[in-house]
Amino acid sequence: MLLCCRFRVWLLILRFTFISSLFLIPAFVSAQLNQIYKPTVSRILFVLDGSGSMKQKWGDKTKFETAKELLFKIIDSVERKNPSVEFAVRVFGYQYPNEQRNCRDSRLLIPFAKNNGTKINSILGSIRPKGMSPIAYSIEQGAKDFPEDVKSLNSLVLITDGEENCAGDPCKASKELVAKRISLKPFIIGLNVDSASYQKFNCIGTFYDAKDEPSLYKTVGVIIRQTLNTTTAQINLLDRNNEPTVTNLPFTLYDHYSGKIEYNFIHTMNEKGNPDTLYLDPVGIYDLELHTFPPVRKESIELVPGKHNIIALDVPAGDLMVECYGASVANNDAQVLVRPVKKPDKAALTDESILNVQNLNEPVKYLADDYHLEILTTPETLIDTGIPAFGETNLRIAPYGTLTLLASADLLVSIYTDTKDELQMADRFEMTGKTENRRLQPGSYRLVYKPKNNYHSESTRSQQFKIEDGRALVINLQ
Repeated sequence: MLLCCRFRVWLLILRFTFISSLFLIPAFVSAQLNQIYKPTVSRILFVLDGSGSMKQKWGDKTKFETAKELLFKIIDSVERKNPSVEFAVRVFGYQYPNEQRNCRDSRLLIPFAKNNGTKINSILGSIRPKGMSPIAYSIEQGAKDFPEDVKSLNSLVLITDGEENCAGDPCKASKELVAKRISLKPFIIGLNVDSASYQKFNCIGTFYDAKDEPSLYKTVGVIIRQTLNTTTAQINLLDRNNEPTVTNLPFTLYDHYSGKIEYNFIHTMNEKGNPDTLYLDPVGIYDLELHTFPPVRKESIELVPGKHNIIALDVPAGDLMVECYGASVANNDAQVLVRPVKKPDKAALTDESILNVQNLNEPVKYLADDYHLEILTTPETLIDTGIPAFGETNLRIAPYGTLTLLASADLLVSIYTDTKDELQMADRFEMTGKTENRRLQPGSYRLVYKPKNNYHSESTRSQQFKIEDGRALVINLQ
């Protein structure tokens, strides 16, 4: 009976442990940051020109009729193959006649929804072009048409046959759209626009000029495929031969406008020996910072959506290692302060500028330049060195020796380096025990001491000594 009870207790404990683990595992997994961008839904907003000029004949039909029929064909085709895509349509310039010069004539006619191609075709069939072309205003309002959803990929496609005629600034409106990471930089489809208008559209986004109905259909299809395809990137860190062989360096991608950290990676080569592929959000503009010493930056990086983007960065860096073998390695208490050498083109640097604190016997990558090293031995070891690009700089410092002082009374002690009749303070301390051990770099020294409780300067004593690397020296001060 007792055994049976114990068995039941054991089963209850095991069951509780298993159930508890089920609750613990998701909490642990959720703490991991997934840096692969994969949208759950793609939203495409068509901003369609309904101004008076769209009544012009374009082949057998008007420009507006051609654009309307094309949108229905494209949307219907995409919806059949990709149910995760949502379309919406905003039309400008159709509610008020041109004479009224209404520059807020822009309306979201069909909000985002799935399988709304038929609805779009029906509603656009009742539109009659007649008014102004408030392009900037329509882009600004279009930004509000997208639902707030961080897991969506938003795109805006502007279809027009002319330019802004409402004194708005489409360039500024487009820039704000990207800066707020609302959607991709707009795609603009010009319906046989003139060269002057073409130039003005460059600042808004990617411009396509459709000369006839077949080219319009092809252009919209290219944009849709480009929008829906996965956007990837690889970071090529270039060596002296402009080959992407530099790797294993951490880097960060920031939002160019807000400075927010979007991604953190450590650069890696894949199994084929190429820089690894990254899956990034194509919305917005990035700044890349490679965390070398000092860092290397590349700013205003725009990804081409639906393409594999290659981002190249020159990394003229070399490795620095400060070696110390022997007794110092076991304790590893000395570190290296690395400072950039002040130059006329580095006016912002000060004598206190510390670039990095480096451990002994560990290689660290620095950009090719001249550096001042302050190694925190006793006394400090100072070295000026240049680090060449794509090379290795190995510096060796001698291991310390040990000084042991013996005394029968409390002492005030100073130790100086003693070279060419010039004294530099190396160490100063109060000796309160009978034995004191100090680690010193090899060299010539002067020991100056006096009894702590003796108030006469004449009681000061001085003694010269030498320290050899890895050896111990005992001085009896009794």
